[in-house]
Amino acid sequence: MYPDPNDPVEGWPPAVGEPGREVWYSLVSPADGSVAFWYRYTLLSTAGGRREGRLWAALTDRAEPANSTFVSRAVPPAAVDAGGDPFELAVGDAVLTSSSATGAVDDVAWDLEYRPDDYAFTPLRSETLTDLLSRVAGTGKHWSRNESVRMSGEVTVGDRTIELEAAPGHQGHTVSSTSPPSEWTWVQCNAFEEAEATLEALRLDGKLSLCFRVGGEVYPLNRLRDVLPYSPAGNVVDRDEVGHWRFRGAGEGLELQATVEAPADHWQTVAYMTPDDSLRYNAHCSLSTVTVTYSVDGGPTRTITSDAARAEWVAAEPPVEGEYDPEWE
Repeated sequence: MYPDPNDPVEGWPPAVGEPGREVWYSLVSPADGSVAFWYRYTLLSTAGGRREGRLWAALTDRAEPANSTFVSRAVPPAAVDAGGDPFELAVGDAVLTSSSATGAVDDVAWDLEYRPDDYAFTPLRSETLTDLLSRVAGTGKHWSRNESVRMSGEVTVGDRTIELEAAPGHQGHTVSSTSPPSEWTWVQCNAFEEAEATLEALRLDGKLSLCFRVGGEVYPLNRLRDVLPYSPAGNVVDRDEVGHWRFRGAGEGLELQATVEAPADHWQTVAYMTPDDSLRYNAHCSLSTVTVTYSVDGGPTRTITSDAARAEWVAAEPPVEGEYDPEWE
């Protein structure tokens, strides 16, 4: 059986000083897009000797940004249990599988379940080339394990409870044994108003990978010819500034252009420690606006929109002004 894309790649915990970082992240919003919830389970070992598991959780409130919150808590390596076949990750008392997620940090807690996605998107379709680049260039690996799912359950923040029923959600998995790239831009959305559709895009080291799903079909623009910036048939970035991103792609019978805009009052700003002990700064907006114009197999052109897209800009320096938590010692 093909392994679950969530299965851990590294053996945890590694020896002290052996660098590695593995992340399982997820996002969900209720159908009305009133709030957005973002949570992560991370395992880290740095060259300088730091070893930890960590839970992260952030709630963004559209109407009352002051009610938004971010929390994070580390647990010792002994409190981590990562296994596959079937996949199950425990970070302290929090548990993630490919069909459920539970956890609690301070006054934020979540208990969610969902039917696993049948399709997992990767930035580069060739597994052989992905493995080679990971070994030679240290680019790491990424799987959108549950690229488009419907989550049910509840999220609590203090005395506030948010009930979710078949809410648009996403869950992915990344791994790197060295330092991650210096910067990247990412967007995912499966909460469009006009159609049952999903968009995911990742710009990394000048390369752009796309995936669009609509009408029960998947259109992955992630072959080498799609992602190389100098390819005549490659995906194109027309603009990428923090908070504003415009790109397009064509192939697999699909023609697509998309615009992503992040409102200034809905940023979640967090900092990650990397395996080489450097930091990456993430400006994340789970209530971004995305507009997608597309056609399939030469058919009519359609435009769909959402104001609940998840977008982020990550760099070695803070992408936007503000405090980036947690504060790393």
